[in-house]
Amino acid sequence: QQPAVQNDDEYHRSVNDIEVTKETFAEDKTEIMKIIAELASIMTDGDYNSWIKYIDSESVKYWSNPQNLGKASKMLPVKGLRMNNLHDYFTYVFVPSRRGRQVDEIRYISKESVKAVQFSDSTDIVYYYFTKIDGVWLVHIPAL
Repeated sequence: QQPAVQNDDEYHRSVNDIEVTKETFAEDKTEIMKIIAELASIMTDGDYNSWIKYIDSESVKYWSNPQNLGKASKMLPVKGLRMNNLHDYFTYVFVPSRRGRQVDEIRYISKESVKAVQFSDSTDIVYYYFTKIDGVWLVHIPAL
């Protein structure tokens, strides 16, 4: 198995002056990349019940609120489509926005908060946010 950290440049891009050791960075990146691989399989299968186990409770609460889903529905590319529950969010937003995407690096926001990104020409495209809760990395879906 290859080490998660390819080089010092990646480490420095990732930690953003947050005090994280290379060892912790390597452990966190390995764990997060493993979760993303599991999520990719879950999304391919359309397995909502498995997906929900990876989502933090704050996100579940926010994205289960009909008002928040209504606001998000207006932003969907398919006009007139209305999301009524978190399952709809999974189907119409979460899965399509990540289909065929490649995450290769992480960025620390804090020691307990990370963005998973595709790095390209010094630009980050963010595909996931993770929050560490009780020692476990969970997906955080930002509020609108």
